[in-house]
Amino acid sequence: MRKDSLKRKVTRGISVTVMSVVALAQIGTSACAAEENEEAQKLSWKLTNLVENGDFETGDTTGWEYSLSNADGNTAGTKVKTDEWASNNKTSMFNFWNNYEVAEDFSLTQIVEKIPAGTYKLTFDADGYESVTPGISLKVCDKSVDYVTTGWDKWETFETEEFTLTEETDITISFEGQVNSMYWGDLDNVCLYTADGTGTSEENENTGEETPKEENENTGEETPVDAEIFVEKVPGCDEDFITGVDVSSYIALKNGGIKFYNYEGEELDDQGYFNFLSSCGVNFVRLRVWNDPCDENGNGYGGGNCDLEKAKRIGQWVTNAGMKVLIDFHYSDFWADPGKQTAPKAWADLGTDEKAAALKDYTKTSLNTLLEAGVDVGMVQVGNETNNGIAGESGNAGMVKMFAAGAEGVREISEETGKDILVAIHFTNPESGRYSGYAKMLEDGGVDYDVFASSYYPYWHGTLDNLNSELSKVAEKYGKKVMVAETSYVYTLEDGDGCENTESQDDYDGGKEPFNFDVSPQGQADSVRAVVNAVASATGGIGVFYWEPAWLPVNQDKKDELGEDEFLAANKENWETYGTGWASDNAAGYDKDVNRCGGGGGAVVENEAWFDFTGHPLASAKMYSYMRTGAKAELKITGISADKITAEYGEEIKLPETVTVKYNDNTSKEVTVVWNSEELDAAKNAGAGEYTITGTAEVDGEQVEITCKLEIKAKNYLVNPGFEEGNTGWKLTPSVETNEIAIKQDTSNTHSGEWCMKFWYGTAFDFDIKQTVALDKGIYSLAAFLEGGDAGESDEFKLYAILDGVETSEATTLNGWQEFTNPTISNIVIKEDGTELTIGAYTKASAKCWGAWDDFALTRIGDIQENSEEEPKQEEPKEDESKEDVSKEEASQENSANTETTESKDKTENNSKSENAPTEENKTSGTTGIQENKTPTVDTPAEETEVKVTKVKLNKKKKTLKVGNKYQLKATVKPTDATNKNVSWKSSNKKVARVSRSGKVTAVSKGKATITVVTKDGKFKAKCKITVK
Repeated sequence: MRKDSLKRKVTRGISVTVMSVVALAQIGTSACAAEENEEAQKLSWKLTNLVENGDFETGDTTGWEYSLSNADGNTAGTKVKTDEWASNNKTSMFNFWNNYEVAEDFSLTQIVEKIPAGTYKLTFDADGYESVTPGISLKVCDKSVDYVTTGWDKWETFETEEFTLTEETDITISFEGQVNSMYWGDLDNVCLYTADGTGTSEENENTGEETPKEENENTGEETPVDAEIFVEKVPGCDEDFITGVDVSSYIALKNGGIKFYNYEGEELDDQGYFNFLSSCGVNFVRLRVWNDPCDENGNGYGGGNCDLEKAKRIGQWVTNAGMKVLIDFHYSDFWADPGKQTAPKAWADLGTDEKAAALKDYTKTSLNTLLEAGVDVGMVQVGNETNNGIAGESGNAGMVKMFAAGAEGVREISEETGKDILVAIHFTNPESGRYSGYAKMLEDGGVDYDVFASSYYPYWHGTLDNLNSELSKVAEKYGKKVMVAETSYVYTLEDGDGCENTESQDDYDGGKEPFNFDVSPQGQADSVRAVVNAVASATGGIGVFYWEPAWLPVNQDKKDELGEDEFLAANKENWETYGTGWASDNAAGYDKDVNRCGGGGGAVVENEAWFDFTGHPLASAKMYSYMRTGAKAELKITGISADKITAEYGEEIKLPETVTVKYNDNTSKEVTVVWNSEELDAAKNAGAGEYTITGTAEVDGEQVEITCKLEIKAKNYLVNPGFEEGNTGWKLTPSVETNEIAIKQDTSNTHSGEWCMKFWYGTAFDFDIKQTVALDKGIYSLAAFLEGGDAGESDEFKLYAILDGVETSEATTLNGWQEFTNPTISNIVIKEDGTELTIGAYTKASAKCWGAWDDFALTRIGDIQENSEEEPKQEEPKEDESKEDVSKEEASQENSANTETTESKDKTENNSKSENAPTEENKTSGTTGIQENKTPTVDTPAEETEVKVTKVKLNKKKKTLKVGNKYQLKATVKPTDATNKNVSWKSSNKKVARVSRSGKVTAVSKGKATITVVTKDGKFKAKCKITVK
């Protein structure tokens, strides 16, 4: 199943054939004789297994000798570790550091014995501190590589020039030198390659099997076919390459009223549908099988209710259409993925050995049923996304027994029937770098399988270079075929059934997940084509499966005639009755995710299907066919993009002179743009906020309107506020000496940029980080961002400002990884120019508490009156006068009330005046508002400067309540210093849920209702869907 989780974009990509070459020293004489080879880049390189523990996956330094002078494990030291916070390498690595004031001697060495004569090169991966060079070099056969690192989790691959051994000899691999003061770094994946098969036999050194051959390139000169989309032919994607789909939900969808059509608009029957898929280039169909996807009363869990009987029926249609079937045994009664591997109910009380026997028997019985029904089973998947378990087993020993039992069952049926059936083991998250570790576990456990399969969703799973590298490593080292068992991509961001999709407009706008291609049928085809190319070019790559291209939203014929709530209710009934949604409420007792989400839901991936919401095929449905021939189409523009511009208030703002025009054939060009100068001037005068500036450009003979996002930030008076310059400007005082509490380069924990004030320690600790600045007369605001977790009840986190010896502070909490709080101190009054203000953050934490401070901001929000000693007063918030009495709550629903503001990291979208903007009132009176280097004559108090509302957000988008329960919704109005933060509340169905003027929801009766909060200023809205049970 797809893993719905937020992944940071991975930038690491390791290629066996193309690597960055660094400066190399000349080699001397001996057994290592250098060759000046002008054809070096044309050499074909093959990974050897001659370096012992080059990836440190033993968890220690087996095979290596190492030393670091004066190492005490604290100020300086070495260790083999994993980094759970990293995005690009979560595997074991060799870590070393030196916090002494002087450089320390270092070496990490391995002697590799009896290397056959041949041509070789050595590669290694490294990351480390950006601001200090390592001071060490890799040396092998008199070759030397001096490398430089560029930051935490910024892995780069370095390699030596090729060298030739004229006879069998021993070589020494050595990282040596003096680790510079304050440097830390990591080393991993030390690999020795041989050129053109020299130096090693043609057989795989571990298995004795032939090394998988490289895919032959398609050199035919077929002319690309005419189509509605461009698709470049994929070398290696021949008729034997698997181009598959997973349509496990098909029968449930048909039962729920979904209809499918061909390109001529003709409705397809069941056999016609699978014939249509075959005509589109599909040659394999993947079908998931759950043991018993029903509750004790026989009510289906949903998600297609995918039992063996449905797999048999679909398998017969697939076979009749000339395609093969992959059976995906989850060995669970419902979804199995890295987050859960729940054993079937019937196996819940079995021990590991008994369960393994039951699994094997179930596999054999199921396969016999399918084969006897005439289903052409070509592959069996033993488990689904089994990173962390299978059939309820989570330890390696238990997992290996399950894998082995399933594989043995397939082998025995294959032998009994004479049917050649491949055995696949399925994992996900290639960006974690753990695939070699999984393959080693299977190898060590003696699991007999053929195919190492991976999920790959471009939003979460890193780069395609990394995917290609991870799969190739497994194929080359363990002699396995490799494939992608699941992938997909959006063609629209619309929602078809009222249940939020896995990838939505909010995900796209938020920029947290990469959408590497256009959101369109063309972009969908481009994405899948890129995945197919990555697998086809990988060693041992055999195919790709697209996940659920037929999962469509139900009741599209009723959408226009029903209201929003009625449409959702009708869909809910369909999901519950036919299993057409990802889950039904019936699964809540078995599946923790259903329970956590408060019940089942809809399709969630209908915007990634190959058919529109009414069942008509998209142009991308034929992408597999086009990948074998190539396809050409009328050239069209798919997008025109201008980079977002960010500037500080008062700085010169320069919009780009050109913008990028992208076409559907993946080409692009730059064109000159003319921006609307009036809009730009208005934005400059308005002050801090986000703006959209329009412009025009001539594109292919036509004038086209273009937009550019402009963010103007208030002037920040702090030095190095986001730590991007390391320690500059800050004084850090920790209670313990450790490099775990430090300003670090760590993009996984930053609010923005690459650096943050990161903290963690194994015992209780505290620290203070601060700086002092001189400010001119005015009113200021201080804010910062904090994320983290594992805090104790008495832990303390506060932002503070000290003025004339008096401290003002704002306490905050840790809400989790990347869940930032935004403590703010407003109304800091500076009465005299040149006044010093000390600001900072104090943390007192229990053992193993972790987190990061980032993006401090000290901004000026107003001026003090020139002739008044009285400090401006903030408006007192009105008291919440709501009562618990239900009738009074109902009567007051349309009344406004101040919200309880909670901080968040959302950026404001402001196209009006803001805190740095002069008002009309002070323009007419001769005042300047907040402008630097100009003395005001008659200043306006900050509270008289209107700050417009730009956004409102609720703390919950969905909430499930029992009848009679209450829940307090909290609205956050942005910006935090908006002048009018009053809001009103209303319920779409008062018979189900009522809401008071303070946002307290009362569950009245079973059903659904939507609670909406509306700002008085600007009428901005936010909604929460309430389900009452």
